[in-house]
Amino acid sequence: MILGEVASSGLARGPAVVCGCAEDTIVPRRTIDAREAPFEMERLDAAISIVERDLKRLQEIVQRDTGKHEADIFEAQVLLLHDVALREEVSTRCLSGKVNVEAAVDGAIEKLASIFARLEDAYFQERAADLRDVGKRLLDALAKGQRPAMPILPDGGILVTTELLPSVIAQLDGQTIRGLVAETGGQTAHATILARARRIPMLIHVPAAAKRIQSGDQLIVDGLAGRVFINPTPAILREYDRLEADLQAHETALKGLLDLPAVTRDGVAIKLCANIGKSADAVVAASLNAEGVGLYRTEFVFLVQDHFPSEEEQYHVYRATAERLKPREVVIRVLDTGSDKILPYFPLPREANPSLGRRGIRLLLAHPEILRAQLRAILRLSATHPVSILLPMVGGVEDVRAAKVVIESMKASLAADRQAFNPRIPVGAMIETPAAAILAARLAQEVDFFSIGTNDLVQYLLTTDRTSNDVSSYYEPLHPAMLETLASVATAAKAAGRNVSICGEMAGNPAYTALLLGLGFRSLSVSPGDLLEIKNAIRATRMQHAESFARHLLQLSTIQEIKDHLRDAKAREVNE
Repeated sequence: MILGEVASSGLARGPAVVCGCAEDTIVPRRTIDAREAPFEMERLDAAISIVERDLKRLQEIVQRDTGKHEADIFEAQVLLLHDVALREEVSTRCLSGKVNVEAAVDGAIEKLASIFARLEDAYFQERAADLRDVGKRLLDALAKGQRPAMPILPDGGILVTTELLPSVIAQLDGQTIRGLVAETGGQTAHATILARARRIPMLIHVPAAAKRIQSGDQLIVDGLAGRVFINPTPAILREYDRLEADLQAHETALKGLLDLPAVTRDGVAIKLCANIGKSADAVVAASLNAEGVGLYRTEFVFLVQDHFPSEEEQYHVYRATAERLKPREVVIRVLDTGSDKILPYFPLPREANPSLGRRGIRLLLAHPEILRAQLRAILRLSATHPVSILLPMVGGVEDVRAAKVVIESMKASLAADRQAFNPRIPVGAMIETPAAAILAARLAQEVDFFSIGTNDLVQYLLTTDRTSNDVSSYYEPLHPAMLETLASVATAAKAAGRNVSICGEMAGNPAYTALLLGLGFRSLSVSPGDLLEIKNAIRATRMQHAESFARHLLQLSTIQEIKDHLRDAKAREVNE
């Protein structure tokens, strides 16, 4: 048995097919003179045309078979293919480095992918896989088909590889694949998104999987507990026969929740919204009857550009997203960039400690021209759609007041231009720094609502880097200090009559649902794929029991005591 991390849940059985789908290949390298450089760039342009055509074909296939949301992954790759920074890097290597285009592409992709990989934000780290995917396809095109194609999987096979790239999954069209096992990967990687959309169980971070598993080995991929069984015994097979039957019954029950409200067993209504990053996410959220968008991350709007998107460009993107969910509310977080989230066209000074550097609303206030364009776009949208403004990485009252000055200035600007907007558009603050949590009662007098980003709040509250393997054991959402902080923010918001929602990963974990409700939260915002699971957990909860349960946990002194109590409560629930 090998342990891994669940990226797409479910169970799968079948013969292994070990594939070096993303392994590095030998790239031809030779020295060129200045006269050859233009020819090498022509070869690059020809390869880009071939890759763009193939990506468009994949996009059509995925949209037909899976959906537009997943197909947009390949649109994003087309944008990467034409990225100005990539072309300039290749051109510089050809002209100044005097190397052939294959070597230039390989070096450029490695450099740019390493920049993404060094960022602290997991979402941006995982875009490195998209860059490598684009680079591999370019090198394949330059090699004119001399590289090995994808293997033909046996019926019901399980693909085992070092890294799973989005195009690999798309190229499996027409082949029956039951499971995926990868040595690397991420929860927001595009390959993972595709796997989830196709409901293919997938494990990532499975150490040395491609070496320890041989093609032909019979596997069980447990996408619930995060483990792979190699040539399992009859006893293990019988155990998984029973588990599969239980899973099928559970999935049938979840589908029945689609049109039911998110309400506890004793009648307390909970607002259940979705976190999104693209217009396509809004389509999925609407299809699953989300009550709105609790967090619209606008970073993707900026990331796919090679320049700061104009007010008009932003307005049209935000409008297309809000249109998908009208008349439901969309909470739009202004750009949260800086420190670990870098835009290639927005060079910032190197910081010794990026996780504690200038980012979010503080960075935007230092570059008001960026903030003004985005606020005008959101305010214009507020004339026709119910939207709110959310301020990221708030550190105190000063940050909020300074941002509100800019908001009022943009309202005056629009009024002078005779542009319509909602003069009472709600403004909220992200609670993701210890300072904001401590000052919640004072911040509540400045804003209309709170949204708690538990990912960063845990990181900063417990002084532990959530992306570092060395200190990952200290990143613990169930730390007593974290529960105390959540309870105090919920109390402060209630006392001030302000709505407060949780939009971090804690909200999307059904194991924490009863606890969060018991702490006083009546609004959760989760990834679209988690909506039905969280609704199921809400509908299984009695509020009186949840509040008593939370009070008890708040009295405990250690993480282990809290985990033990959660485990015992779960066991009692199963036995009842």
